[in-house]
Amino acid sequence: MHNQLASIPSDSVTRSTSATRQSHPDTSSITASDPKLEILAKLNIPLHLADHSEGGLVLAYQKYKGYLEASQTHKQLVADGVWDGPKLTSVDLMELFVSKSYFHSHYKKHFSKVTNYPLLLEWLENSPNNRPTDKSVWGEVKSVYTFKDLELYFEKNKGKGKGKKKAWEDQEDHSNKEEGSSKKTGLDKKKKKQVK
Repeated sequence: MHNQLASIPSDSVTRSTSATRQSHPDTSSITASDPKLEILAKLNIPLHLADHSEGGLVLAYQKYKGYLEASQTHKQLVADGVWDGPKLTSVDLMELFVSKSYFHSHYKKHFSKVTNYPLLLEWLENSPNNRPTDKSVWGEVKSVYTFKDLELYFEKNKGKGKGKKKAWEDQEDHSNKEEGSSKKTGLDKKKKKQVK
């Protein structure tokens, strides 16, 4: 099945050059007998998410979420006994969106962290009603943001967002341990020797 999913012709999907707007795919050159197209339709995956070209972080995040949703949908259809398509592995599902190696080296590595950064998450969700500005998230305005920008964002904002409290608690725990170690009594030392 792996090779059957290899590709939709690259000219069959309109490439998005904007990080904030996605275009609708041109399906005129895709035939109804294309096995990948059938799988995309059965799993309700928008065709533009199957384009393997670069399109910025918003599109990449949509693909990541698309993979997660497609995995759940496929799992449920199989469990319900209604999946009538070919047997699909998690790699087959990944490769509907992007190559397996790129998925692991970029998508999973970075997008699994975004829930710890609420402002970034809102930006990636790309909701027209409550999307933060590029300037408020990134500190600058660019036409396309890349994974390199995301890595820099994580470095710059380490310990902020939901993770801030956790980092603060860890620091406090470390300070308390240091205080406790300086106040050890002879009795504490004896207990440690007995445990050994």
